[in-house]
Amino acid sequence: MSIMQYSKGTGVNENWLVEESAFDSRYLGKCEAIFCQGNGYMGVRAALEEEYVSETRNMFVTGTFNKFHDTEVTELPNFPDVTKIIFQINGKVFSLDQGTIHHYERVLNIKNGEVTRIVDWESKDGERIEFKFLRTVSMKDEHVIASKVELKPISGDIALKIISGIDGTVSNSGSQHFAEGSKRLYDFTYLEMVSETIESKVTAAIHTAHRFYLNGEEVKVTTLPVIGRREIKINASIELKKDQVLVLEKISTVHTTRDLVYDGMEAEKSIKSVKVDGKKNIEEAFALGYDKILCESAQAWEEIWNQEDIQIDSVNPFDQLAMRFGIYHLNIMVKKDDNRVGIGAKALSGEGYKGHSFWDTEVFILPYYLMTQPKTARTLLEYRYKNLYGARLKAKEQGYEGAMYPWESAWIDDGEVTPLWGAADVVTGETLKILTGIIEQHITADIAFAVWQYYIVTRDEEFMNLYGYEMIMDTARFWASRLEWNEAKNQYEINDVIGPDEYKEHVNNNVYTNYLAYYNMNLALELIGKIRENNTEVYDRINGLFSLTKLEEDLGDKLPKLYLPQPDKETGIIPQFDGYFDLKYIDLTKYKQSSIVGTIYNDYNMEQINEFQVLKQGDLVVLLYLLDDLFDAETKRKNYMYYEERTLHDSSLSKSTHSVLANDLGLHEDAYHFFVGASSIDLGEEMKSSDAGIHSASMGGIWQSAVLGFGGVRVVGQQLRIAPSLPKEWNSLSFRVVWRGTPLKVTVTKETVSITNLSHAVEILVYDEVVDLEKNATFTTKVRG
Repeated sequence: MSIMQYSKGTGVNENWLVEESAFDSRYLGKCEAIFCQGNGYMGVRAALEEEYVSETRNMFVTGTFNKFHDTEVTELPNFPDVTKIIFQINGKVFSLDQGTIHHYERVLNIKNGEVTRIVDWESKDGERIEFKFLRTVSMKDEHVIASKVELKPISGDIALKIISGIDGTVSNSGSQHFAEGSKRLYDFTYLEMVSETIESKVTAAIHTAHRFYLNGEEVKVTTLPVIGRREIKINASIELKKDQVLVLEKISTVHTTRDLVYDGMEAEKSIKSVKVDGKKNIEEAFALGYDKILCESAQAWEEIWNQEDIQIDSVNPFDQLAMRFGIYHLNIMVKKDDNRVGIGAKALSGEGYKGHSFWDTEVFILPYYLMTQPKTARTLLEYRYKNLYGARLKAKEQGYEGAMYPWESAWIDDGEVTPLWGAADVVTGETLKILTGIIEQHITADIAFAVWQYYIVTRDEEFMNLYGYEMIMDTARFWASRLEWNEAKNQYEINDVIGPDEYKEHVNNNVYTNYLAYYNMNLALELIGKIRENNTEVYDRINGLFSLTKLEEDLGDKLPKLYLPQPDKETGIIPQFDGYFDLKYIDLTKYKQSSIVGTIYNDYNMEQINEFQVLKQGDLVVLLYLLDDLFDAETKRKNYMYYEERTLHDSSLSKSTHSVLANDLGLHEDAYHFFVGASSIDLGEEMKSSDAGIHSASMGGIWQSAVLGFGGVRVVGQQLRIAPSLPKEWNSLSFRVVWRGTPLKVTVTKETVSITNLSHAVEILVYDEVVDLEKNATFTTKVRG
């Protein structure tokens, strides 16, 4: 089986299709995840219609977190399934594991979000049938999922039975989040299942309806409704003659009491509303039918692509496909208008990481929205503001002041949701404690950094007044209380942490954590004086929450004494943490060449890895990328080379960061190598890489590699700088970014870079040249070095 670029046409702009060109039930997870469909509200994993033992059938609705048991953490629950359709041919179940497959292809059309599967199958008894399966999740109506199946017997007449409906027997790897619920049939057409999550008390109303066509004419098919335990379905029977074409349309809708429209509504009223609204919605969607639903969804997608498509003319067509694949997933993983929900590390494509949000959002995903959809970026940061409840609670529980953000976040009231226990120790066999929720603390500074980046790009004063200043200052208050005084060295330190390199635990003075904490605190110190002078209303509001005078004094005293690791005078290498250079160097070739991440754990346990100079991802590389003015180019180059040799890139976040920094340093071959590596994490040859879901941060990383790396887009101080440098494999690159409300179209070739202003006048930097760009004006210059 292979995953590859698939195009009906020719030329750079035809790369919209991803194909699964053969079937192997051992590897269902790969395509279930990467062919996932959604719209930010709902994510539907691309499980096949027929059942397989190794399948993972998931449907998630953002924000509906539930805890199965007090001993577990909250997670996104797997919703009752509407994608399964069982076909019985002359009494035997259709399965591609049985019989002969004469032809198979499954295609994700990135441009319109539709997944199509074509199968020519022959049973063991010689019945040969052509199937065509189509499925879409509407980008126009977020509650609608629609599918269509075309079936034609080509060897002879058949007796066909179809079993389809709503299946509530699904779980999250065994954890059943929904109670039994109620089932009902309306008008002999509309199936309804209403269920409630067992702990969070979220009510979900699922509706579905079926219609049949025979040779293009709608027909009544003998159906028997069946209501069983946790399921409601129809059994439909029909005799099909050779070459007759039967078409089944299945339209479904999903509503929950967590939907934004019901926010703040009294519980009993919201439960009634989801049933009423769901029934109305299924009637309207069913009246439209599959083709109209797809058409409306495709139009919504067209609007997105008109604004956000990135065009790459490369000698490797995979580059263009991977770029669009990333943008596709970035647009189905986020609820753009709901600030109560974040983005999961696996988005809505699988059960991995339980739907929780990490630092991935702010550092790897947010830049895409910030530069293309600023309103969405604001929504995501407002989610973090609503998380202040959990952040303050976590700080208090650990004996600190201010806001200490949870390492993993779910619903806005959940607080820290990192599981306490993880995998088994390969040496001792004991269950390993997950320490990230306790001592991986840099996320607090990451969020503050992202808030300020948002302000620089948008100049959104309203956001800062309502949310941003408070977030930056309360996180700085945490760091001020977190610092530890080292009397012997006359300095403040941050000890016993995990940095972005999660292969090192319980380290002191992690370079990334210390510098980002300093950034956070220094920014707060500057802003306290600013709002005291210019915004007394906001100053008084925040000062009413905690003393800004005390915080200002605290920061002014501690900041100059915070230890910030510096380059070694002889080598120029900056220690990742105290004692790093004392660790043992080992040859990582074996693990770097592996197509599977984490293989080092097959040979060593965490305690042993802690003693080696081996990194999951480069702490310092991420730091040099985010704060690119800390050190000179030569120091950055030396440290990039030193730490890359010791980095396994076992984190899906790693390669894109290395790509951007390598490009900054003029290491263009490295930059392109890591771009391809980031693009291949999900789309590549490794058939188990995406089983738990796509890597949402990697989708943002692909965009960053292209736009911030090769496109040279960067925030420098308070200005936007555009300094492109294409890899030798690319002939041209074209994209749009939004700077302070102004869309800019950037086109880069081997020789020139052109920037067209599509709105009001702005000032930007092109390389080191200040350019005043008037509305509708285009500035063109030669590409440099």
